[in-house]
Amino acid sequence: MIQNNVRPAVKTTFNKKYWEERFFICVMLVTAVVNFLIFWVYLNFSSIMLAFQPINANGKSDWTLDNFRMIFSELTGAESVIAVALKNTMIFFAANLFIVMPVSVLLCYFLYKRITGYRAFRFIFYLPSIIAGSIYVMLFKYIISYDGPVDMLLAQFGIEHIDFLVEERAFRTILTYTVVTSFGGNIILLSGAVSHIDDSIIEAGKIDGVNMWQELFYLVIPLIWPTLSTLLLFQFVGIFNSSGPILLFTKGQYNTTTISYWIFQQVNENSLYNYPAAVGIVCTAIGVPLSLFMRWVLNRGVEDVE
Repeated sequence: MIQNNVRPAVKTTFNKKYWEERFFICVMLVTAVVNFLIFWVYLNFSSIMLAFQPINANGKSDWTLDNFRMIFSELTGAESVIAVALKNTMIFFAANLFIVMPVSVLLCYFLYKRITGYRAFRFIFYLPSIIAGSIYVMLFKYIISYDGPVDMLLAQFGIEHIDFLVEERAFRTILTYTVVTSFGGNIILLSGAVSHIDDSIIEAGKIDGVNMWQELFYLVIPLIWPTLSTLLLFQFVGIFNSSGPILLFTKGQYNTTTISYWIFQQVNENSLYNYPAAVGIVCTAIGVPLSLFMRWVLNRGVEDVE
């Protein structure tokens, strides 16, 4: 018996949905890659080159690592501006992470519980995000100025005028202002996440006898964790950009400068590019691995919630 080795023809079908999904993914990836190449690689290419070209005595530049050596030597200096700027930046970052974010979650939860006047409070907290920062700074400086409301209140207790923007009080004043005016954006985003919580889950918790704190920590926070983790990740992505309105308050005087303001000051006022570019590269070299690690940690939290 003769066997026929010819295989039957396989009918192939074009999976239109599959290729549409792949095309959409490719378009999104191309957009991200082009954005990175143009707005990071291209714009920062000259800065990266300048970081390795310190200006010598003859006004010419040589390819060396002197700028990076200078950074690490200044970080250990007793009166180094870079060390002060880094310390202040970390303080702003810690305040955002450990004060602004937890308080934002608490405020969002109490607004979610529809306390009396919750709509008005939501608008009040978001108001600093609507009005220009320069106007708020001017208003704040008037409040704490000589013969301002705070000065008049202190006079009632026999306390002489206190200048809050000099010496060691200046940084604490800016930090306080920054913390107080930083809740708006977080509350809006977290409120949007909380509003999508299924009421049946909260009702089930009440039937099981959970109190408000248990409801917050065991129900609300896990359910809004994807949004909360994104906000936390943004904190780490911008760790070296953590700052307050230094320019509008003190222009970096009284040891109030931060990394971002110091770079702005060196470029804008002193026309120095090489050394600030090296500082930016060091910050990027530290910030990128830290951000990727925190993304991995936070994503593990999202997977656990799911």
